[in-house]
Amino acid sequence: MLFWSTRTDRTKLEKNLSLEHAPVFKFSRGSHPQEVNMADSVNALPFFYGNITREEAEDYLRQGGMSNGLYLLRQSRNYLGGFALSVSNSGRLYHYTIERQLNEMYAIVGGKSHRSPMDVIDYHSQEMDGLVCLLKKPCNRPKNMQPKVGPFEDLKERLIREYVRQTWNLQGAVLEQAIISQRPQLEKLIATTAHEKMPWFHGAITRENSEPRLQNGSRTNGKFLIRQRDQNGSYALCLLHEGQVMHYRIDRDSTGKLSIPDGKKFDTLWQLVEHYSYKPDGLLRVLTEPCSRPDGETVLIGRPVPPLNHPGLGSAILNAADGLRSMFGQLNLPGRKYARQQPGRKFS
Repeated sequence: MLFWSTRTDRTKLEKNLSLEHAPVFKFSRGSHPQEVNMADSVNALPFFYGNITREEAEDYLRQGGMSNGLYLLRQSRNYLGGFALSVSNSGRLYHYTIERQLNEMYAIVGGKSHRSPMDVIDYHSQEMDGLVCLLKKPCNRPKNMQPKVGPFEDLKERLIREYVRQTWNLQGAVLEQAIISQRPQLEKLIATTAHEKMPWFHGAITRENSEPRLQNGSRTNGKFLIRQRDQNGSYALCLLHEGQVMHYRIDRDSTGKLSIPDGKKFDTLWQLVEHYSYKPDGLLRVLTEPCSRPDGETVLIGRPVPPLNHPGLGSAILNAADGLRSMFGQLNLPGRKYARQQPGRKFS
């Protein structure tokens, strides 16, 4: 979990991404920084499946025989930069989150920190240390199957490069090294502001204004939008169901996680939308069709100031985000279609 442990940590991160502190780098022939290797190293693991769901992971483990200690690694769908470890034991399936910490270490929640997800797996093949069993056998991907790429991954890389190029006026190898040096902070910046240009985000509109927007045009069950409720990081998911608009509050907790009350927690709104587009998980139905903003409308955003223990961005990064929003306006963000409708219970 990303968090501010001290005021010094926050000040350091602000300085690192301040527009007045463009990084200076030295190069040596043949250097290959660990940050460059991490994504490629994980993708090269035969038991890494990428951005699959928990249910898909369980299907692969069942197909693999469900032996004790059979495991696979997948990308976390609610923790930025994190992973999930899925394990079978005694006929049951277990899932453990591997979080990427602010110091670039990785750990299962409450467990020992390691330099990489591979080191986490190596450690737990020797020590249970909170797991239900030792990791004994990798459940490798089927032949010719590549790790599944999430809907935000390709867009994220493009936005990071454009942001660094415009902010620091860097090119070539120096630009690449800047991205390597600041990747965790840059990924957080990009990911936590991406929703502002998504078609389903309508900004600071009222509950009363949101309802006719959903009821105009197509009245597809599962049509949805997200609006900002207040200046404290609270939002609302507005969902059309049988001609009626249901409103689900999205709160931000003390660690910066976003969730519908008693629901699964996410680092970003786009992760929340992705999750509820494939399973209702407490909603009346899955999200099926984004309700786009009226043509030409500018999104009004009231950005909250994060408290010291908030995982959000410091003031210098928030200022930099204004440039990011300007850059978003020049990019063509494709819309998405969502999963088929499924019945679900009403979330009170």
